[in-house]
Amino acid sequence: MLQPGVTIMKLNRVFGAGILVAVAAFAQADTLKFKGLDANKSQNVTIKYDGASLTVGAGLARLSLNGGPDHFGLCVDLDHWNTNGLTYDVNVKPIAQQGPNATRAAYLLNTFSSTVTSKAQGAALQLAVWDVIYDNGDGFSKGRFRTSSVSTDALLTANTYLQQSVSQTSAAAVWYEAKNHGKYNKSNQDFMAAAVPEPASMIALGAGLLALARRRRRA
Repeated sequence: MLQPGVTIMKLNRVFGAGILVAVAAFAQADTLKFKGLDANKSQNVTIKYDGASLTVGAGLARLSLNGGPDHFGLCVDLDHWNTNGLTYDVNVKPIAQQGPNATRAAYLLNTFSSTVTSKAQGAALQLAVWDVIYDNGDGFSKGRFRTSSVSTDALLTANTYLQQSVSQTSAAAVWYEAKNHGKYNKSNQDFMAAAVPEPASMIALGAGLLALARRRRRA
């Protein structure tokens, strides 16, 4: 039987090693995978951004962080593009760090994303978020961001979303900030999502440390 001091010393080493492993895991870059827009909750729209006419997909995006479960997000970056299956490193930041327009956009995401049941509604929610992010939610006919060719249903719903979000904010979201934008500085969009799923690896690590500690105590 080990002396108490030796047992405690070994247990401390176990926890110390576990903490180092955990810190190393968190220090690694978070990886975001863009799995494409949900086909039933998105549609193509034509917009004008900084004077340029762009036809883009607008709606709820399927994302996965660090190989975790799929979750919905919305694009907050019109300066870059994504292709289905694209994976890249991101900084995961609290939405409040991005300013009042971001927290208003988070209110839109948290309030309406779960109610989206059509392509027009998905596009409307994305349009409203873009207008809030780029133009303070001033509507779709002026500013840096404007609509050009959008279905009537989507535009009406987008205006409703904007009106209902006035003076509203939410901090219950995160901002996925791309660490770089690819070789030509054109890819790897920033996204906003309601939550960060807990990586399975960290859960397994915590469970393993607890089990090991129990075994040491019994020694």
